[in-house]
Amino acid sequence: METPRLFGPLISTGEASAHVRLFSEVFGMMVEDQVSLSPVLTADLLGGPEELGAGAEVTVLRTPGVESGVVLVAFDPTSPETIRDWESRVSRDALKVIDFYAPDYEGAIAHARGLGYEVVEFEASYELPEGTFREAHLWGPDHVVTAFLGGPAEFFADFAQVVDGRVSEVQSISAPLTDAQPSVDFYREVLGWDVVYEYAIDDPSFAEMVGVEELRLRSRNVGPSTREPYFGLIDYGLPPRHDGSLRGRSAAPRRGLLGAVLTGVDLDALVSRAGPAAGPVVDCPTLLGHSRGLLLGTPHSVPHLALGA
Repeated sequence: METPRLFGPLISTGEASAHVRLFSEVFGMMVEDQVSLSPVLTADLLGGPEELGAGAEVTVLRTPGVESGVVLVAFDPTSPETIRDWESRVSRDALKVIDFYAPDYEGAIAHARGLGYEVVEFEASYELPEGTFREAHLWGPDHVVTAFLGGPAEFFADFAQVVDGRVSEVQSISAPLTDAQPSVDFYREVLGWDVVYEYAIDDPSFAEMVGVEELRLRSRNVGPSTREPYFGLIDYGLPPRHDGSLRGRSAAPRRGLLGAVLTGVDLDALVSRAGPAAGPVVDCPTLLGHSRGLLLGTPHSVPHLALGA
């Protein structure tokens, strides 16, 4: 089976225009496509119940020149609930942050704030073997969190394709998990992805940025390569009082960082490998150059929309 790509996050929203503004004005993406899904296709591809009336409107944004972006889904009716909020910011078993490398770190943050976006006041600065890294979080519509990452240019040359602008393409999507190993095994066995990078953070500034007193973060990054978007499977190492799981909340039509979109997938081979985790292959309106897709379940219960042939 050809190795699938992680195109980027799947975001459920009640106001697609707000996300279009964020990802175009702050992160340099462009709207590539907009399609409508029937209630039946919405259920088949996104997991939404068929009683969603008019189904869903899908908007695709892409970073120019690369196979990466975000996919917005506006369900009808809109859910009053979000997957995450500030109170559940460190809860496990749901996607958390969309990461972007910012070659002009200070300029990127100033640009976002100048447009009226809330970038968390506390920024992290931490040491890894490759050098000093900085990180700031932007809380956007529907409690979708994006991150600006600053650090050694020579390091990010192996982790981003767009390195000559204010920000890169989507670099990674973080997922704090109760137990990462079943997901590591799943991505290797079903999608052919391996751990491409590992790191650890024990730094008070990072804890302050995410709003906790202490943490011992460990991450295994899983994907096709470091040069394409990947998942950061995280253990925050938090004390028991922060214990909490969002398992099962990543379900349509709840708003927020709902799931992920895979492209270039051999769908028949995926069904064979994934077994009951894969939904039925269905024909759909052309999205990202593909007119067939399926809904893929995962050990952490975060849905993946797989598009391919």
